[in-house]
Amino acid sequence: MLIDVVIATYRRPEKVAALVTQLLACLHPSSTIIVVDSSDEINSAFMDQHRVKYIRSTHKNQPYQRYVGYLISSADLLLYLDDDMEIIDSNLILPLFAPFETETDLAGIAFHFTDKHVHSSLSKMPNSIFFSQKQQYKKIINWFTGYKIPATGKLGLCGIRGPQPKEGGITEWLSGGAFAAQKKYLFKNFNFQLLDLFEEKMGMGEDAIIGYGLSKQGKLIYNPNLLFYHNDQADSTYSTNTFHFSKRIIFSRLFLSLEKTRLDGENYFRAWMHYYWYTGWRLMGMLGNYLCRPNMQRKEILTGTWIGCKMASHFTFDVALSRTQYWMNEAKKNIEC
Repeated sequence: MLIDVVIATYRRPEKVAALVTQLLACLHPSSTIIVVDSSDEINSAFMDQHRVKYIRSTHKNQPYQRYVGYLISSADLLLYLDDDMEIIDSNLILPLFAPFETETDLAGIAFHFTDKHVHSSLSKMPNSIFFSQKQQYKKIINWFTGYKIPATGKLGLCGIRGPQPKEGGITEWLSGGAFAAQKKYLFKNFNFQLLDLFEEKMGMGEDAIIGYGLSKQGKLIYNPNLLFYHNDQADSTYSTNTFHFSKRIIFSRLFLSLEKTRLDGENYFRAWMHYYWYTGWRLMGMLGNYLCRPNMQRKEILTGTWIGCKMASHFTFDVALSRTQYWMNEAKKNIEC
């Protein structure tokens, strides 16, 4: 089966160059590496490089860039990698795709990776002073406040994920830093409103819902072997501003709930009610944390979450999938340039 690689990038040219070099050394000569770049400056190093297709994206929008790569590729399989991923062992890359040869209903594979640096941008967020990971009643409290952890490999409402199977196996979600999928299963019954949210810098959790969509098309499995490093050292655009990060994460939880409900063919009322119950308890906890140990970061988390909740209360979910044609047209413009 022919394999192409899609890398969506917007600010890490040196890391992308290193990743492309690794990939060129280990992939079959017929494979193409598709770099979809939304950075402000053209990366001329890729312009005429053999086996690399370099596309300029007019949207700083990762799901959109992945979609452009999907449209360009003519391969049977696509390997999606974030621009800050590093391959641990190039000899392991091609064997990753062996399950696609033997399992005809396999839609995709979620790959295991780990952070290369202990102190990343997200690790600087303050912890709750009320609940610790070892607290005796944490599971009961999580269940009561709408944060019940799903079973292994399952995806719940608000994008809450169960643990991936330790020994590998069936799952419903993936982490977008590294995953592979059969092209015929990608972007089927897909809600392009997700791209609208990223355009407005209000989308998050896209990887989980993309994986869930794949699991509805065919089988999605998790590979537990450590294959990649995530080389993100305090440079995540998500959390550079605590206020906007908090607003974005709580708002995006509603879309994830509603989209999962749509894919399941269930009633939206439960998704809305769960969201309000979930966010209400989150706000109460944030308020308590701020009152007990006030600082500017906790204030920004509280106010950002409150604004995000207010925005969510006015959100109109695109049940009819009316945004599909718009984003198809936008992608066509970029491809033809």
